[in-house]
Amino acid sequence: MGLGTVYRFLGEYEKSIVYFQQSLALAKQNIDWSCEACSLQGLGVAYNYLGKHRKAIEYHQQSLAIAKQNKNRRLEAESLGNLGIAYDSLGEYQKAIEYHLQSLEIHRQIGDQVGQGPPLKNLGIIYFSLGQYQKAIEYYQQALAIYRQFGNHNYEGKAFSLLGSAFVQKKQPELAILFYKQSVNVYESIRKSNKKLSQEEQQSFTRTVDDTYRTLSDLLLKQGRVTEALQVLDLLKIQELEDYLKNVKGNNITEKGVELLAPEKAISDQLSSLSLDKIPELNQQLASKLQQLPKSEINKVPPYFQNIPQGAVLIYPFILEDRIELIIYSPNTLPINRTIPIKKEELQQLVTDFRRDLQGNGTENIKISSKKLYDLLIKPIETELQQSNATTILYAPDGVLRYIPLAALYDGKQYLIEKYRINNLIAYSLFNQNRKTQNNPSIFAGAYGNSNQRLVSGFSQLPATIPEVDSIQTTFANTTKITEKDFTAQASKDKAVGNSIVHLATHASFRSGSPLDSYVLFGDGSKATIFDISEWNLKDVNLFVLSACQTGLGTSANGAEILGFGYQVQRAGAKASIASLWEVSDGGTQLLMQAFYSQIKQGNISTSEALRQAQIAMINSDKKVEGSDRTGIKIVGTLPNNPDGKLSHPYYWSAFVLIGNGL
Repeated sequence: MGLGTVYRFLGEYEKSIVYFQQSLALAKQNIDWSCEACSLQGLGVAYNYLGKHRKAIEYHQQSLAIAKQNKNRRLEAESLGNLGIAYDSLGEYQKAIEYHLQSLEIHRQIGDQVGQGPPLKNLGIIYFSLGQYQKAIEYYQQALAIYRQFGNHNYEGKAFSLLGSAFVQKKQPELAILFYKQSVNVYESIRKSNKKLSQEEQQSFTRTVDDTYRTLSDLLLKQGRVTEALQVLDLLKIQELEDYLKNVKGNNITEKGVELLAPEKAISDQLSSLSLDKIPELNQQLASKLQQLPKSEINKVPPYFQNIPQGAVLIYPFILEDRIELIIYSPNTLPINRTIPIKKEELQQLVTDFRRDLQGNGTENIKISSKKLYDLLIKPIETELQQSNATTILYAPDGVLRYIPLAALYDGKQYLIEKYRINNLIAYSLFNQNRKTQNNPSIFAGAYGNSNQRLVSGFSQLPATIPEVDSIQTTFANTTKITEKDFTAQASKDKAVGNSIVHLATHASFRSGSPLDSYVLFGDGSKATIFDISEWNLKDVNLFVLSACQTGLGTSANGAEILGFGYQVQRAGAKASIASLWEVSDGGTQLLMQAFYSQIKQGNISTSEALRQAQIAMINSDKKVEGSDRTGIKIVGTLPNNPDGKLSHPYYWSAFVLIGNGL
């Protein structure tokens, strides 16, 4: 049964069902009615998540019958509540209400105050669905009071969020913002102390709550409260990672959440007991007091955002259903936003077209699709970039934008990387400022190779990875190298310790869905998932490079798997990582990496600038694949499958993105 619960927690409901069925069979065999009922409940919940609501109801009815037969009132109340949830999923609201009311009454009869919270919350959800927002608020408030009384912070955060959504529908945005802020702050306080929660609470907490962050950011931007929106969007990045990885830690910055303004603080303690008839008046008063605040107070930039390096700007795009909001922030200024009307589906198509052109190394359409996205994402903030004298963009992409490189956006004359260093962020609140440029790095380099024609797990050969790491060893004397079958997961984990650069020239696959499906492949066929990587000792590592990875842009993917890799490497101690967004040319990667490390060799150069100069060298390389650009970097080599040698195409150089601190 425990495995069934774990797989349900990971969102792998089919696997969860297999284990719950095994648990059910054992319970029946051992005549253990309690375990039988719990297994039936587990099956019902899993089937409900899969959308098989009628089947879920069958299992919950069986669990209910066992509870009644054995006169277990608590189990009876739980089964009734699960039936209410299943009927709610079917849209049969009256039946759902009846079951939740029965569950609530039993909890009251047996004196279980804590148990009253879920049916109260679920009744509020149903009345919200029916458009009866006042009644929904009444039930939400009762649930919130219980959660706060008994310190159930996870459900407290959920109740605040539900109340926020109700006030949005009541067109009382100031109160909605306050409730959503409280929700975010509760979630962030939980994240900081996540290890202290019970397993059940941890599982409940890790269910998706990013809609709370997104809706709050949207509401704040509509009211011109850009600084607060920026803070919430930064926290959203972390929450999306939590939804994907389930192991994201908070810190002293994130645990503070987003600050309540003075008028909000004044009424924050009344939120669980507001008189319903006084709510409109209270919202009006709150709105009036907020309008009286000086703009410097509303847009006060928190301390951690004030330490952005000179010459750097933050760019946070925020994708909504009908528009993109671009937030830009540079030192000694206030954050500003630019609104670009575009439907989410249209943006998805632009990204799909651009990514297709990026991977088609011979297409001339790349500059057309690239220019469209440049006009959408960069042109509206060109003036601000110029006025700030920016040299570096700290970029925190949202959703599908994580699958395309900002470096390859084209303004009609040149690519963005020709004007700016580009450093992708996980979230600025997780940005590690402690990084030093090393003039004589120690390097561990491993190569997949597979030059003996033996295919591993269906993956192609990467013969150019051998000269790729050979070149690193030639360039840097303090390099440890392993290749082919000696290049194993365990050997790499061991040899990475103590080095300042770890370079793995091998296949890697980043997939949305379960993080267990994202991994690095080694020369002997062994794999290390991104969870495994987080257990490596990388505390001395300034840079972790994966030079042959791939991602897939799915219809429901949000790119969390890409940031997930960067976070896990950072969690293990590394300051920054480089990975590719698609499976690039083996030979082209070799040439790019040679150019990159030739820059690192010069010393006194940041990782982001070294990568930029290598990419510019590829852009400026001639058709014979031999030459040098104005920086003096030589691109020397041949590509068997590319006789024309058009290394200037973004396919060869733009896939590689820098995540973390490469400044």
